[in-house]
Amino acid sequence: MSTTSTDGVTTSSGTDAYGNTYTTSVSKEGLQSEDFIQLMLTELSLQDPTNPVDSSSMLDSQMRLSTLEANMATVDAMESFSESFQQSALSNAASLIGNIVENGEIDDQGNPKQYQIASVEGSDGDIYLTAHQITGFYDIYSFEETSSVSDSLDSANEDDTLTITDANGDAHEVSTYGKTYEEVAQELNAMDGITANMVENSDGNYQLSVYVSGGGSSISSTGIDLGYTTNSITTYAEEAENLPYTNITKIY
Repeated sequence: MSTTSTDGVTTSSGTDAYGNTYTTSVSKEGLQSEDFIQLMLTELSLQDPTNPVDSSSMLDSQMRLSTLEANMATVDAMESFSESFQQSALSNAASLIGNIVENGEIDDQGNPKQYQIASVEGSDGDIYLTAHQITGFYDIYSFEETSSVSDSLDSANEDDTLTITDANGDAHEVSTYGKTYEEVAQELNAMDGITANMVENSDGNYQLSVYVSGGGSSISSTGIDLGYTTNSITTYAEEAENLPYTNITKIY
């Protein structure tokens, strides 16, 4: 048996009883099926026509190599598809940044937990959303300035009232007749879901500020014209959480 090496291809050959040389093994990392065909053709051209060499083993090897190449091509295609799918999924998840989502979990009050998405990332084929849980929604009503917390509201009728209706439709009413701003703030502050106080601004004046928990509230008055502005704010948990993208059940 002899062994030769050409262009990185190692070929082992033997000689049969009739003096014909035949190939026993060929090795090369990355050897292609075309290489086997070339070797087989070379062997056939050099054999004794009266005593042909049985090349069935080489054909069998070539078939196995072809099958292996096809399998490897399939694996490469699947890996490429998987990478493309992950990139597409990550791109889709990135569109959620800034949105409010739910993941099916319930808070201590029995309400669905809601989160605002800050960023997304892929890890080991999975996608995770970095999010802060929403801890509250508030409507803020800021009334016109007054020079002192002891100033009285311009309310001359006993039936004059200020009413705040929360998101559940519950009305919270206070009488404004003969009341100072501070007294109205104290009465509102004693009501469930409402925080009210007199806030001093940079000019040294005061404003009645009313915070209504839950958002979605409205305000009305009878017998008195109270000027105010309205804003809404959302509060979030300071610590971020990682949410699996597949766990998201609702997107706002």
